Amino acid sequence: MKPFIENVLNTPHYDWLVREYQCRVANEEFSCPWHYHTEYELVLYLDPDNVFSGNYLAGDTVGQIEDKTLLLYGPGLPHMLSGKLMSSEDKPHRSIIVWLKQHWIDKLQAMVPEARNIKSLLEKSAFGMQFSQQTANKVAKLLAGVESLDRHYQSLRVMEVLVLLADDKDAQKLSVTPYRISQVTGDKEAHRKVERATQYIENHFHAAIRISDLCQALHISESSAYRLFEKHFGVSFSDHLKQFRIGKACELLANTQAPIALVAERTGFQNLSNFNRQFRSVKQMTPSQFRARFE
Repeated sequence: MKPFIENVLNTPHYDWLVREYQCRVANEEFSCPWHYHTEYELVLYLDPDNVFSGNYLAGDTVGQIEDKTLLLYGPGLPHMLSGKLMSSEDKPHRSIIVWLKQHWIDKLQAMVPEARNIKSLLEKSAFGMQFSQQTANKVAKLLAGVESLDRHYQSLRVMEVLVLLADDKDAQKLSVTPYRISQVTGDKEAHRKVERATQYIENHFHAAIRISDLCQALHISESSAYRLFEKHFGVSFSDHLKQFRIGKACELLANTQAPIALVAERTGFQNLSNFNRQFRSVKQMTPSQFRARFE
């Protein structure tokens, strides 16, 4: 099941947006379908009374939603949530979401060179990020009542939030596999090669792939391919391919009822025992346990 793309900031003069949502209906199933954005999305869940029981899926990672769970999704990172509200009208489950366009953040960094850590934050957001409780508490205070402020005051709050996120040394990556809607970089040739390598793996991950096959398709040497993966993906070709396949398997496990053996076959694993072993090595749980967590 492929994620659909959601157009959030389709108003031309809106480069960012802050919204607060509330869910008040007791015993109601609450879900957000498998989707992604071209924008960055920061979501803060507020549940001080523990009235919501649910999980999020970000890329290939499942996590539990608790009070002040603070997550950042980069452009292209598919995500969803599912759970149940166990409360009455006076105890809603709340969430505050901030959407940001790339060019607005670029302008912010140009105006405030001291906020250089934001660049690293945005690069990591391709994996999704969860922030520390300390940072989440500070962000919750900054965003409290933010919708009632004029937009120029809202923008100051959003800027301060970004700086806090960038300075959080205890933030954790979520997905093993990065997901990106790539931005054009200064090195256009390197950017082109990364895009072509990514597309090749996307098109062929379900079949047997050797690095020599990729080199032939990209018209590069094997040594260049090894350097490409180490530099731009942070892992070897074989590790990236394994992580990509496991990520695709997670999507199928969370979004379909396909038998696990069929999931293994569709994601390029030649036998079920190898799939189970590789899945456990990446996710520290079996495919059945992963599916059960999200169910």
